[in-house]
Formats: sequence, structure tokens, C-alpha cells
Amino acid sequence: MKLRLHWSEKYEVVREYPSFEIDSTDFPELELEMLQVHNAGSLQSRNTALADLEHKMHQVQNKGGETVFEMFGPHDSEKYNASTLHTIDDECCGCIQLTEGE
Repeated sequence: MKLRLHWSEKYEVVREYPSFEIDSTDFPELELEMLQVHNAGSLQSRNTALADLEHKMHQVQNKGGETVFEMFGPHDSEKYNASTLHTIDDECCGCIQLTEGE
């Protein structure tokens, strides 16, 4: 019996996209959520406020029907190519795996 195997390593990573700026004068519908992010007093409240802001960015549309998230979000190849991948953990496991399809 023969098996084709390969080694793999597993890491936890974060992909960081280029920063962007949102102005409440351009998107007044986001001002409350932006204030909540700005005034957040703890890491947990800031993360909650950021999640609320992102949710609202999916709802608010410009005159052309494009959402704020679509305008500034990461789903475009130029932003993906400009992104940086960061390893945030040491290797958490190395293991042997079966190579499928060979």
C-alpha cells in the first residue's frame, strides 16, 4: 500500500487592507455610529461600535445605489493586492496530511 502525504503548518493570520477615511459630512447617516466609535471608552465598547458602524455601512447607499461598504470595503482586487498579511500567532500545529487527488 502506498499513500501520498504532505506536511502542513497552521498559523493564525490577519489580512490588513489599506486605510480609508469616512467623513460624516458626506455620509450624515453614519454620524451617530462614528461618534460612538470616537467616544468608546474601552476596547470592548470600541469593537462593538466598530461592528455597528460596519453594519450601518452595509445599509447606507449613495444616489447610485452603491452602499458605503461597497465603496470603501475590501472587496476589490486593487485593495486586496495592496493588503498585508500578518502572522499573529506562532505555529499552532504541524501535521501530516493525505494529499488528495493524486
